[in-house]
Amino acid sequence: MTSASSSPVIRARNAKYQSNVTKRGNVKSVIAEKRAAAAQKPAVSPYLVFFFIAILGGGAVFELLRLFGAGAN
Repeated sequence: MTSASSSPVIRARNAKYQSNVTKRGNVKSVIAEKRAAAAQKPAVSPYLVFFFIAILGGGAVFELLRLFGAGAN
């Protein structure tokens, strides 16, 4: 393929690839960036955590009322 037939986009990509080849293992990884960004975010939303705490706490209160509550004969 001659240089006259290659488009400027292809030449730009080739130049970018050549600069990465000369770095020899020190290339910035997109996957590593995504992992770092995902590690900073919490796994679950705070609203979901509050919901589960409310459900568990409410269940514990009802269980205590059932065991020791006013309805005990």
